[in-house]
Amino acid sequence: MTEARSLQAADKPVEITLPARRTPVYRSVDVLVCGGGLAGVAAAVAAARAGSDTLLVERNVVLGGNGPLAFDIGLTEGSGGISAEIFERLRASGNAAADETAGGALIYDPEALKYACLDLVREAGGHLLLATWVSDPILDDGAVRGAMVENKSGRFAVRAKVVIDATGDADLAVRAGAAVREPGETPLGINARVGGIDFDRALAGSAHWPALVAEAKRAGRLDPRQPDTIALYGITPLARERGIAFVAGPRFGGRQAWNSRDLSVSETEGRKLMRAFLAFLKTVPGFEESFLVDVAGTLALTHSRHVAGDATLADGAPGAAVPFGCLLPQGVDNLLVAGRAASFDPDFYARSGAGIDCAALGDAAGRAAAEAVRSGVTPRDLEAAAA
Repeated sequence: MTEARSLQAADKPVEITLPARRTPVYRSVDVLVCGGGLAGVAAAVAAARAGSDTLLVERNVVLGGNGPLAFDIGLTEGSGGISAEIFERLRASGNAAADETAGGALIYDPEALKYACLDLVREAGGHLLLATWVSDPILDDGAVRGAMVENKSGRFAVRAKVVIDATGDADLAVRAGAAVREPGETPLGINARVGGIDFDRALAGSAHWPALVAEAKRAGRLDPRQPDTIALYGITPLARERGIAFVAGPRFGGRQAWNSRDLSVSETEGRKLMRAFLAFLKTVPGFEESFLVDVAGTLALTHSRHVAGDATLADGAPGAAVPFGCLLPQGVDNLLVAGRAASFDPDFYARSGAGIDCAALGDAAGRAAAEAVRSGVTPRDLEAAAA
């Protein structure tokens, strides 16, 4: 267990002292949710439905998180509650379909998931503050009482009776002093959406793709860091009709999903490599008329750091219940951590993370936060009362 590594500002770090200043309070709420991925959306919806005045702060201008932005579009039915509602909205709207390249596993349309998340929060009566970064917690004797937020309008304080960290990387929890467990590595990758594919011709030659990529690498036309084959995915009947699918690009190991320098290097290297790979694609039968639709808006990743909680899930079958203590960071009160950054053993999560229902964790966190507000206690007090 280690304290999170920080980004070094310079080879010889220099510090400055900023003058004290008065910060306006943007809003005082019952529940503040930091992060608008599936965990954050479910938390905000659950808290708002339970009657709490709820504010969801998200750094992007859309909801849904890393999945739709990174084109990580695998879809599971969900374990119930809000998770199942999201699945059902996608299915009922025709935006969940079987992927030929994944043995018929379900995938979703990225834009449809963004809309489903937005609709759920608004219908529940939750409030949104988009294009806004959560920067620092507001601390009072070891308890989180809100957070500082920053956006184009300036720097503001948001006061809250209970705060939920759904940033995916435990950003707020770490700044509140929570200890974290860091995985050995967090592979980062980049994906793209490509149109103009003749699927019949392309897939007929798929057995030759590894050899074609290997030859291009030997000839110096592709960087050795490129994928070993053409990793095409997202092939559905509608995709065939439109000639559009997704391509998984290069992956980078040994980097940290919570380190801005690693993210910057991976993003710039990944985009450069993806551009070269898409040019190579046009030499492959079935891809001659292919064109770039868009590169994913963020890097794909499988896991990140985890808080050290009152409980830690280190083993279990896929879909196993996650103890409530996994949402409670040790040494920090009045804060819940939902999503992939909850208290999991890093090795366990690396093996089983795909089976963790982040929306279900957010759902549980939102309901607990609302109950804590209603009862006038902290979320940790709820666990103690239930013991």
